[in-house]
Amino acid sequence: MTATSFRYHLPKKAIKSDCPDCGPKHRKTLSRYIDSLTGEPLPDIYGRCDRESNCGYHLNPYHKGPSGLSYHDEMKNRERQEPIPKDWFRTAARQKHNGETKQRIITNLIRLQHATPEQAERVANFLFDGPVASSSGPTPPAGPTPVFTIPDELLKQSLGHYERNQFAILLRRHFGTNVADDLLKRFNIGTSGRWPGACVFWYIDEQNRIRGGQIKLFDEFFHTVKYVIRNGEKRSRTSWVHSAYARRLDQQQTPYPAWLTAYLDEQNDVQKSPCLFGLPQLATAPIDKPVAIVEAPKTAVISTPYFPDFIWMAVGALSYLNADRMAPLRGRRIELFPDLSKDRSAFDRWNRIAGELLGHGFQITVSTYLEDNATQDEKAAGLDLADFLLEQWEGYPPDWEE
Repeated sequence: MTATSFRYHLPKKAIKSDCPDCGPKHRKTLSRYIDSLTGEPLPDIYGRCDRESNCGYHLNPYHKGPSGLSYHDEMKNRERQEPIPKDWFRTAARQKHNGETKQRIITNLIRLQHATPEQAERVANFLFDGPVASSSGPTPPAGPTPVFTIPDELLKQSLGHYERNQFAILLRRHFGTNVADDLLKRFNIGTSGRWPGACVFWYIDEQNRIRGGQIKLFDEFFHTVKYVIRNGEKRSRTSWVHSAYARRLDQQQTPYPAWLTAYLDEQNDVQKSPCLFGLPQLATAPIDKPVAIVEAPKTAVISTPYFPDFIWMAVGALSYLNADRMAPLRGRRIELFPDLSKDRSAFDRWNRIAGELLGHGFQITVSTYLEDNATQDEKAAGLDLADFLLEQWEGYPPDWEE
């Protein structure tokens, strides 16, 4: 078998970058592996150093790591799990009808639809090897649960209006306008009309699909506003974009659009935040920049200017930390910052899950900073990293009832 018959190989015309082991003294000594189906280089840890006698660095994408899987294995597994849009089958069917070859259809899907090679091959195999397509186009085979999303227009409409967004006002007051506006743009923070002053934390996945939007109303100290219902129970001013939108349409006696009907259908098992908050940052972040994970979106936003060496993201809730949500972070160094708890249960839970993720090939550690520095009262109150950072803000009162 020749070298070029492998999907990943070192091309004759080398693509160069810095070797991880040589350091800054020897620049551009690493020959990168490329994906033969796309022509794109692999992450810059996969390559062979030209200084074979002095360095000898060589990481092959077929080499199995501590998890027992190679880069090749992980890409295959990830591509098999990604859903395939129905439009790709219809487009490919038209191309087949017009006489395009199987390989040409695969190439078109990769180039024009940004499909992964595995996805493109699955579409082409279904068309050429599966049942005959109907006149309306083929029905894709059973696969992952369809993804239900919120239209881009709603996100775009929410961006801006920061003069009436309490979270934006607080960021500008605490960090200054330039830093605050960078954070608002970086995290796609929106403004909601659900309550005067409310903001929206948009959950956007690695494919830039809008999976959910959490609405929050904060008081003047970054605490979620609480209210008391008739039986004396405290509730927070927290909602979701799809719920608020449905509520407004109900008040206007207006029919739901198709996307909202599908999103609200319990049979579709739609989750409000099935991905990490802050994923769009990966599009421009260096591959060697580590990721820090916290529970709340607010904490991820506030921590970013304090610790810019991390890419800050949030899972949304203590129980949401799992391999599915963390999948886009494979290949990156990850550090978890669990909230405090009276009995250390939050830390122990994330520490246990981190051990499981290590077994699946994730590079992950758990920070003990809060556990090592918090008082018993702070632990009992369940404070998080943002609370510790904001204590430095003059006039910021601790309110451990949140």
